[in-house]
Amino acid sequence: MEVVRKYIDADSLMTVMQLPEKFRNRKLEVIVLPAEEQEKSSKKAAEIDQALQSLVGAIPYTDMSLEELREERLKKYENIG
Repeated sequence: MEVVRKYIDADSLMTVMQLPEKFRNRKLEVIVLPAEEQEKSSKKAAEIDQALQSLVGAIPYTDMSLEELREERLKKYENIG
């Protein structure tokens, strides 16, 4: 993996992005890495979103207690995320 590392004046970087005020008038180290892992995390996020969407709505009436319903759902979705 290729990495770029550079020291830059904080004031020039503040024109590009918001930084805490205490960084003003200081030298900062900037490290740039490729964002290859975002695809993996976005796929995982899609799986989580799909699981959450399946939970939306009313809980069907059963004789189960809330604790029993909770345990059932936890088992069903324990392998996501």
